[in-house]
Amino acid sequence: MQGGFALVSAVFLVVIVALMAGYAVSIGTSQQADATLSLLGDRAEFAAQSGLEWAVARVATDSACPLAGTSFSATGSGLDNFTLAVSCTSTSVTEGSITYPVYALTVTASRGVQSTEDYVQRVVTAQVTP
Repeated sequence: MQGGFALVSAVFLVVIVALMAGYAVSIGTSQQADATLSLLGDRAEFAAQSGLEWAVARVATDSACPLAGTSFSATGSGLDNFTLAVSCTSTSVTEGSITYPVYALTVTASRGVQSTEDYVQRVVTAQVTP
């Protein structure tokens, strides 16, 4: 009689320990995925900021918007596989007797395929005058 009770207790303990181990692995995997996505988000932000700096330099040099639909890949450590899309609109502003252009720049940095778990995108905007 006692042999049967010990077997039930042992099976119960094995099941409980297995469930706890499975839960611990699940939490660890979730935390790792969270850290990876956080890192990709930071890299996307840096890529978008880099694209914005490029667009501001184009406006400052050319006194005009970059070509419509400008898109390119980021290069550099950690920025590989990011695609940057630049859009720009120009508006004339008059203050007193002075009229000058204001350029509204929007840069979108993205990596991966939308609706997949590793897709990341960041958008930055700025208004500049030459």
